[in-house]
Amino acid sequence: MTYIQLYPVQDALPLITNHEQLPPGAKELGMCLDTTEAEDLYVLVKRGDHLSVLATYTRHLKTGDAYFCDQFDFPLKALSWFPKALEDFRRPPAEGGLHAGAMTSADEVVDGEMLCVESTTSGYSIVNWSRQSPLAFDDSYMPTTLSLSYNFLYRLGFLGLWNSLGEKYERGEL
Repeated sequence: MTYIQLYPVQDALPLITNHEQLPPGAKELGMCLDTTEAEDLYVLVKRGDHLSVLATYTRHLKTGDAYFCDQFDFPLKALSWFPKALEDFRRPPAEGGLHAGAMTSADEVVDGEMLCVESTTSGYSIVNWSRQSPLAFDDSYMPTTLSLSYNFLYRLGFLGLWNSLGEKYERGEL
């Protein structure tokens, strides 16, 4: 898929390659296990004014087990922004929500970065248009997109964890 870069792209944060070996100054805020399709561990990490969501998993390949640690970066304020943005996204049109069939929210500036919520076939995505995805296959632009299933968000508690961290952020406790 080809993306059009509409906003300036921020410098990439250094990649974390293992959730058990965080760089100096990084602080683990919480974690949640997604057992929807496999056992993927999501770790939320504070890095100054930034939030790195690490999706870690092991895949059993013919050549042996392989550990992966994918990183999705957002401004730290996304902790309080996302639950509210998701609630607004899900609000019915009659209650001031998006029009019927809307697949994406408007882009919003969150601490200088452009974020939005999108609908997927199995849940929602948080898109950061201001960060180049480290998962891009070549040098072309691809925004950072964190996809989260309904099951993981609601039944397995990831949204609850995110929301509690957002409340701590708003109270200045992080």
